[in-house]
Amino acid sequence: MRLAQLQIKNFRNLQDTQLTPVSGVNLILGDNASGKTSLLEAIYYLSHVRSFRTQHISDLILRQSPYLQLVANIETFDNLQIPFGIRRSRNKSEIRVNKQPVKRVSDIAAQFPVLAIHPDSYKLITGSPSQRRQFLDWGVFHVEHGFFQAWQRFKKALMQRNAALKSKQKVDICQLWNKEINNTAHYIDQLREQYFTKLSVYLTLLTNQFFENDIVSIEYRRGWPADKDLGDLLEENIQKERLKGYTYYGPHRAEITIKVNGQSAQTCISRGQQKTLVALMRLSQAMQFTEASNKSCVLLYDDLAAELDSTHRNKILSVLSKMNIQLFLTAIEKHQIDLSSWHNKKVFHVEHGELTELE
Repeated sequence: MRLAQLQIKNFRNLQDTQLTPVSGVNLILGDNASGKTSLLEAIYYLSHVRSFRTQHISDLILRQSPYLQLVANIETFDNLQIPFGIRRSRNKSEIRVNKQPVKRVSDIAAQFPVLAIHPDSYKLITGSPSQRRQFLDWGVFHVEHGFFQAWQRFKKALMQRNAALKSKQKVDICQLWNKEINNTAHYIDQLREQYFTKLSVYLTLLTNQFFENDIVSIEYRRGWPADKDLGDLLEENIQKERLKGYTYYGPHRAEITIKVNGQSAQTCISRGQQKTLVALMRLSQAMQFTEASNKSCVLLYDDLAAELDSTHRNKILSVLSKMNIQLFLTAIEKHQIDLSSWHNKKVFHVEHGELTELE
């Protein structure tokens, strides 16, 4: 999958901008606050229907404008073009794929897989377990077709059970959803485990290159003890859960633990090392996606030059140049990013929200 064309209206400071990228690398140059990150953000929004910078739609719509609009052509692996469109006001959204209305974000995400590495990406390590579950589930969703339906069933059962626990319903009422939770939880865990095992191969290859003098270990924990049966735990802890008002165990409590030399990566390595490690985690996902689906995804890398020193920057660029992805990079100056390893490339310049293609 690749982005063939994108028209942006009223997205942050991009009032009326058109982008025609290549399938290889696309470098967007510009000063700080010029709009280059907003361009990546618009591409990300087209896939996720949310931003990687803010939760508030009012931050995204250009001031004094009633709505933002993204219209794109996505080119598939077999060279078919699919029109995408998102129009979002402050209280309403319209999404169309191939001229048909779409209500579920999952439908647009499945058609256009996009990964992003940006200055706040280190929070994948330092942030809450939910962020690491989202990281894991992006990959599972895109390569395991039964995952999304199972996750929806699990969430519905969990919501019903938690509502019963919170309102202090009788024990037999609270346990009505145990079987559904147990069944879907094991299936979700199986898919996550399979995906994580394959992902770890790529991550190990990369961390061995970038953390030569360290031992990086990453472990998946399913959300309940390995030596316990989830069905038994749901029954045994029912009274305690009624007091707390929520379900203790299950895939909603899964976690990925990341250690360097046996210590938590949250505290034992520098911010720069955390950013490098998160970049490697994302690159591993892109590699595994290509291997599992025989398709390419889109990778957005914001401010690579500022995030990494020259040695790690060049090593990352070397890895990126060998990957089967459509890549979008941002930088302030052209000399900061060496594109000599790419044959298929374009360079753009953005200033005050105006985008121009450079020779």
